[in-house]
Amino acid sequence: MTPGHHPGALHPAKGAGGPPLVLLHGFLGTPAAWEAVLDAMPDHGAAWCPWLPGHGPAAPHPGSFEATAAWIAESLPAGAILAGYSLGARLALGAALHRPGAARATVLLGGHVGLSDPAERAQRAELDAARASTLKRDLEAFVDAWEALPLFASQHRLPAETLAKQRSARLAHDPDRLAWAFEVAGLAHMPDYRAAIAATCRPLCFLTGARDTRFSALAAAVVRPPFVTHGIVADAGHNLLLEAPAAVAAALGPWMETQ
Repeated sequence: MTPGHHPGALHPAKGAGGPPLVLLHGFLGTPAAWEAVLDAMPDHGAAWCPWLPGHGPAAPHPGSFEATAAWIAESLPAGAILAGYSLGARLALGAALHRPGAARATVLLGGHVGLSDPAERAQRAELDAARASTLKRDLEAFVDAWEALPLFASQHRLPAETLAKQRSARLAHDPDRLAWAFEVAGLAHMPDYRAAIAATCRPLCFLTGARDTRFSALAAAVVRPPFVTHGIVADAGHNLLLEAPAAVAAALGPWMETQ
């Protein structure tokens, strides 16, 4: 997943520079989802924003969650700061734990830590199979249902043009490729990383919106300073890239000073 060998957007270093950044978008997202964050940072190192598998022009592989996390980990430049949102956060967490030390720090926006209950995992597998089927059959209907999820209710306060731009990007995806996100990288396929998080000695920085109570509770349950921390963004929901890019930039900013 490196520039020149994988589709994505490469942003040059800015201001005083800093460590290289690898920034992963979420499900239905695009590399452009990180542009507002980078615009809000006065200084940053070169930033690589790859397409996640199955999104945009990216092929729908590797064929497992663990292989994808390993692929990301092996492609990180030395001293990189790795960050991801939602699906991107889950993959970033897997990459950080697959190869400890590959990333100087990992910043996780609205990131899950994996399901611990086998029954809940089975239920999620059924749900994701149904979602993949709907997605392949009618992308627009799927996006309608996705945007109506209570998880994204806080986005209703955003300007209409912002939501229209997001919807347009979502509808540009190939639904058959996009199903990779459920069939390979869905939450049911993600390992339960709680034990690995409890043992890590590398910085894992969870960031969640105050209105995103479900993911805030998940992050709060694994906090273990100084290695595992959790910040909360006031009056924001799940998608911090869309709702609070300046807060994400502020969370990444201190890591730009540690080159």
